[in-house]
Order: sequence, then C-alpha cells, then structure tokens
Amino acid sequence: MQRRGPRSAKTSKKDRIYRTLRQEVLTLALPPGAILVEGALSRRYRAGRPTIREALALLQQDGLLIAMPRRGYLVAPITMDDVQELFELRLILESAVARLAVSRITSAELDHLAALSDPPHVVVEPRKIRRFIDRNREFHIGLARATRNERLVRLVERTLDEMTRLVAVAYETGEHVRVVEALRSGDEQRAVTAMTEHVLMTRERVFKRELGRPLDGDRPPGSPLLNPDPRP
Repeated sequence: MQRRGPRSAKTSKKDRIYRTLRQEVLTLALPPGAILVEGALSRRYRAGRPTIREALALLQQDGLLIAMPRRGYLVAPITMDDVQELFELRLILESAVARLAVSRITSAELDHLAALSDPPHVVVEPRKIRRFIDRNREFHIGLARATRNERLVRLVERTLDEMTRLVAVAYETGEHVRVVEALRSGDEQRAVTAMTEHVLMTRERVFKRELGRPLDGDRPPGSPLLNPDPRP
C-alpha cells in the first residue's frame, strides 16, 4: 500500500478547505460582503496559513473572493451588471436547450427530470437550500444533455456555476414541473415558452427579494446586490 507524503496530505487538506468554503459562499452561508481572515480560518481548519492561502487563492480564481490588503478576503458582491448579463445569457442558452431537447429527449430522461421536479408550494428552508440547489443543477444539466450537444452542455454548466448564489436567493418549486409537461407534449414552442417563463420568473424574484422592487427599478448599474456589508 502506497503511503501519501506530506505534500499529498497538504494538497488534500487545501482541496477540502477550498470545497467547503466554496460551498458556503455559493449557498450564501458566507454572504457577499463577508470578510475571511487567514488567522481565523487557520484555527477553524487546524491548518497552516500557507495551506489556507492556497485555498483562498483558488476561490479568487473562481471570482468568489477579492483580496483586501491587511484586512483579509472579501466575499465578492453580486452586481446589477452580473445579474443582467447572466440572465441574458441564460435565456439564450435555455431557450436553445428546450428547442433542441423537445425532439431528442427520451421517455427515461423525461421521467428522471420529473423525479427531480419538486411540486409547487414546497417550502424551501434556508438550512436545506443546498439540496434544492443540487437538484436544480441536476435538472438543468440533465435537460441540456438531452440535446446531445456537448458544447451546449458545457456552456449551461458554466453558467449555472456562476448563477448558484442567485439560485440560492430565488429558487421556488413548481416551475420545473411545467417545463417537463411542456417537453412531454412534444410542442417545441410550448417547451421554449415554459423554459423562458421559468428563467424570467427567477430573474424577477432576484430583483424583488434583493432590491425590494421590480426589475425596472432605478438602482444604478454596477451597484451590488445581496446587501454586502464588509466589516473589519
């Protein structure tokens, strides 16, 4: 049996810390504007500062943290521009997915998507949001795979990764059920309409819940959402 050396153990710990912090940022357990400090993280994970620093550097590469000299690392805010750009892109991608998938999806794939679709009015408790985020991701990637277009699948995966924090804010059950029903009908326009409405309703919820007003509010472009409040 091959034994792992010190470097392998350090890499494993770094990756574990990275994955844990990434999940906390994406599910808003660490909200935008929170400050992460190396010393506190070192004590929390019982890891040396170099290991903590490497894990934080990976989160910076993901665009989830911003280094603040002599203060720590800021959990990156989500701006109006981010929301507009991501939802514009998602509308394009998800409409294409629905249009292609309606004639290519199998009965087994439809049954799997239906099993992932929570019925309307299910309460999404904050402490269980990770479950809903994971099911949402599996639903949309599964539908993308039904297009038999791997490049489109990769684009959807990347966009969903960037939108995870928005999903955590705006997820509601029931809309996936309507998408599956439209796909089962075999009607291309109905499928595209159901998916488009789903994406637009999600966008509207993000703005209403975070801004307290409709999408056409007068908040300046580039201003942060999710109430970032950095503290030393």
